[in-house]
Amino acid sequence: MRTEPGQTDRGTIHDVAALLAEGRQILAEAGVASPESDATALLACAWDTDARGVARARLMGDEVPDAVAGTYRSLLAQRATRIPLQHITGVAHFRTLTLPVGPGVFVPRPETELLVDPVLAHLARARPAGGAHVLDLCTGTGALGLAVAVEATGTSAVGVELEESALAWTRRSAAAHQDELARSGSRFTAVRGDATDPDAVEALVRQHLSGRVDAVVSNPPYVVDDGTTTAPEVVVHDPAAALWGGGDDGTRIPGLVIAAAARVLEPGGLLVLEHADTQGDALREACARSGFAGAVTRADYTGRDRFTVAALQSRPH
Repeated sequence: MRTEPGQTDRGTIHDVAALLAEGRQILAEAGVASPESDATALLACAWDTDARGVARARLMGDEVPDAVAGTYRSLLAQRATRIPLQHITGVAHFRTLTLPVGPGVFVPRPETELLVDPVLAHLARARPAGGAHVLDLCTGTGALGLAVAVEATGTSAVGVELEESALAWTRRSAAAHQDELARSGSRFTAVRGDATDPDAVEALVRQHLSGRVDAVVSNPPYVVDDGTTTAPEVVVHDPAAALWGGGDDGTRIPGLVIAAAARVLEPGGLLVLEHADTQGDALREACARSGFAGAVTRADYTGRDRFTVAALQSRPH
């Protein structure tokens, strides 16, 4: 039987604040970057509630039943081995979405949420009555394409993913948000394809988007494989195909994605591309070579260069 926050069973009871302090210490000693928020998320998962429920229970002095505390400590032990928090809870939160995640798919990060805003602003100008066509290249969980489709009324979005294991998660995400898509009058289609192959991308656009794309958004692999990325959550648990960008500076795959986007965007169409904070110069140049104009690199929540926005001036011949 489910035990709600504020209810107890006949076993030992525990204080919320004490359990959270215990969790913070365990996770901090394990090198977890966000021990406080992770401890809260794990207690919420064990208690079948959310962070607000945990905060409310702490404020009200509610006691945590022994069974819940035991589950929480088991989850803490898993997180202390640096299994990603989202793999333990089974979900990642992205803007208004709750995405199913697990082994085989890249876990979307909070900073990636920022890529959605320039796409929405562009669609509001270019397609104010709705009916926009959006392409999400290297879609992974489908986070970017789904977020745009849910938030922009009447959008047709296609998420392109090459890896079968990741594509299975894309389809789970789409299925989990059919109600939100229906309320927006939008649709999201997950398809298998190589986002670095302009011919393949063009064929998919003809098949699924009637040959027209108003915006391309992408969080491609861009990490430099030079040994500097060592966090176990990344190098052990995120799929390698979603990480390493290729080339000496990690920009080989992002450059190919730019070329594919240029092949399918309408003139004036928008590209929004995530990248590392050291890659802005190289990728703005790649945009210019592919026919994009006015490329601008924007910062993330921490002030680091995180994504580049550019409008297509003319399609390449």
